[in-house]
This record gives sequence, structure tokens and C-alpha cells, in this order.
Amino acid sequence: MIELGGLDEDLASIRKRIMVLSDSIWEGNGSTEDVNLWLENFTGKTDDVSAEVEQYHAAHLLSHFTYFGLRELRELLKALYRDLFRYALIQKIREASDGSADPKLLREAFDDALAQTRFLGVGNPAESGTHLLYYFRQENRLPKELFPNPYEVLRASHDEGFRIADPMVRRLVFIDDVVGTGRQAAEHNVAFIDHVRRAAELSEQPIEIWYLTLFAAPKGMEIVKELGFDHSAAVHELNASQLAFSEESHVYAAPPEGISRETAKAIAERYGADLVIGDTTGYGDGELMLGLHHNVPDHTLPIFWVQRAYGPWNPMFRRYPKELNG
Repeated sequence: MIELGGLDEDLASIRKRIMVLSDSIWEGNGSTEDVNLWLENFTGKTDDVSAEVEQYHAAHLLSHFTYFGLRELRELLKALYRDLFRYALIQKIREASDGSADPKLLREAFDDALAQTRFLGVGNPAESGTHLLYYFRQENRLPKELFPNPYEVLRASHDEGFRIADPMVRRLVFIDDVVGTGRQAAEHNVAFIDHVRRAAELSEQPIEIWYLTLFAAPKGMEIVKELGFDHSAAVHELNASQLAFSEESHVYAAPPEGISRETAKAIAERYGADLVIGDTTGYGDGELMLGLHHNVPDHTLPIFWVQRAYGPWNPMFRRYPKELNG
């Protein structure tokens, strides 16, 4: 049985860090009451680990959780538009005009390109990719006409095929929050992309299809790039140091005395097995420690966000599932 003596001082220091994060970044998540309720979930179920040690390791993990509130989310969406969309288009415009740096030419050409662009969320209207579009449009001061419903992009034709509904459109840009495994992009977009490609061919109207996201795991982004998008990019590509239990994890770069990556992983897996079926460290074994204002990705460790489990469980951050029953 792993036991530690004199945890009070170290745990108090970790709690202080959590309170600072709660007050300054976490939008009120992580109050003293929230933390107490969450830590009480850990009752000594892990082999050879006491409840006290479980709670110590859990608190250390929590103190390294990365959360983006609404203010930070809006800044990320501005960066996505500026760095991944606007700059990318301007670069293409410059290349097409022999490297011209004429501001009037670039501005007018960009305005024309923007007018020919339509922005879409990933998934159906109830999912987070679509939810982001509201903030994305606000922060970048874009006209609502550039944000159609997906069904408005195509129109049925008398020959039972589809055509591009708006003859002005030359570019569709999908906006997403987090690409983990690439599953969501694959499930929701492959068939639609195929329809768009076929409709563009029948309409004799060339269409570019882009995929832009705030965060992406490298493997997930590789899958997205294989789905047939003309351009795909992320504001921030996650790396091994940002995964909870990788050998490069920043969480365990210089841990307090008595904290170990191996013990923490055993605890997360033991309780994760009570919370989800398979993938005890997040969907696709994601091992993320990431939360956003509007939701927590299911690639994040389940011990942080699961609400409905096989037994009582108090989540630290709330995730809103796509399907709500009851």
C-alpha cells in the first residue's frame, strides 16, 4: 500500500494553485466546494494506493488542467480567422499576382475572396463546431450571409443530382474546436464533401473545401488531411508534453515529492473504468487535460468530466453530451 506522511503542506500548496486558476481562468469552476466534492470521488480503489494518496495525485493533475474561458475562446477564434484564413488567402493572392504587396490590390482581392466564402460548423447544429460559429462571426465582424445552413449549400436538380445553390460560392470553410482522433470530421464530412465535389462538377463551379480547428492532436490532423480537404490547419497542434501520462508530459516534469506519473495513470485508469466503457483515459486514449468554455472534449480524462457513471460521481468540469436522455 502506497502511503505518504505529511501531505497536508503539499496538498495545501496545490489547492492554492487551483484556487488561483479558478478565480483567474476557470470561470468559477474549481471552487473550494467543487474541489472537495471532486476529491471525495477518490476512495482508495486503486491497488496498493490509499484514498489520501489518490486525492493527492488527483489534485496535482487538476492543478495542471488547461481551461479556455469565453474570453480566451474568442481570442482563439480571432487567431483562427486571421492566421489560418485571412493570411492564407492573402498569400495565395500575392502568389497569383507575382508577389504584389499593393495594399489596395490585396484588400480588394481579399474582400472578393471573402464574399465567395461560406463558413460551416462541423457536425449537426447541436454540436460544438456549429456552436462556435456564433462567436466566430461576432469576433471577426463577418456578415451573417456567409454562414448558411449546410442544406442551403446544395440544391436538388431536375435530373435528381445536386448543384451548388449559390453560383457565387467558391470556398467552404469548416470550423471546429478540437480534432482528437479525426473521427468526427470523418463521420460528418466525408459524405457531404463527396456531394459537394459532385455538385461542383455538375455546376461547372470549382469549390475549395477547407477545415480549420482550434486544437488538433497530430494523429487526428493526419486523418483530417486524408479526407479530401483542399486545406486544413489548426491554431495549435498538441504535442506529447500536453498529454497527461506521456513520458514527455509537463505535468510530471518536476512533480512534488511523492507524486509519480505511473501512480497517477493507474488511478485515472482505475476510476476511468468505472466511468466509461473502454478508453479509460479519454476517447481514443486521448489523455487530454483540456476544457473549453462551451464544452470539454471527450478525449479529456473522464475523471474530470463524466457526470453519468455506473455509480455516484461528481465531475470537476461539465461536458455536455451530444445525446441527452432524461
